Amino acid sequence: MSNHPNSLKNLKPMWTSDSAREAQKNSVIARKANAEARAALKLTAVEFAKYKEDLKDVEISAEAMLKVLMMKAFENDDLDTAADLAKSLVEFEKPKLARVDQINTEITAEDLTDEELEARIKAAGIDLE
Repeated sequence: MSNHPNSLKNLKPMWTSDSAREAQKNSVIARKANAEARAALKLTAVEFAKYKEDLKDVEISAEAMLKVLMMKAFENDDLDTAADLAKSLVEFEKPKLARVDQINTEITAEDLTDEELEARIKAAGIDLE
């Protein structure tokens, strides 16, 4: 058994009546927020089921869907989700330069005439003299 003077502090209860009451309030707030989120999810699922048949034959692009979802997030004042969707949407509108398709053609000196080879060397800025 330890004789350290602070060893019994770990055994004391950390909850006071005030901290327990505050934790209970926070728990009620969290449960209400979760219930609202579940209700919103059910509403979204009902909306989806209602429009699913109407949209079966319609071609919807990913870009159009992202725009709709972003506008819905704005309407719900969910700026974090709207910002995440905007980040995804910008990839469609302004793709990164690294993603541009590049075609590399390998040409050996044997494939070129002397004149073509000289022209390519000059175009590359290489001085042979």
